[in-house]
Amino acid sequence: MATGFNSNLPDESWLKALIETENLRCASCGYPIINQKLEWCPHLFVSGPLAELEIGPVSRNISGARKAAERIVNEFIV
Repeated sequence: MATGFNSNLPDESWLKALIETENLRCASCGYPIINQKLEWCPHLFVSGPLAELEIGPVSRNISGARKAAERIVNEFIV
């Protein structure tokens, strides 16, 4: 079974408001500019479509969720 996905940034009003309110950095395509730890700004981590520029197209499925979780969790493991 192919699940497919839409390659656009989520069109959510709360996301647009957050970007404006917190002055979050975005690429020209609208996706967040994040570091390798998937951190958009201090203490704000992303996964799913918001992590696509770092994780790749797989970020939108279960495999991508697993990769994102590993990166985020590793940030907190000492």
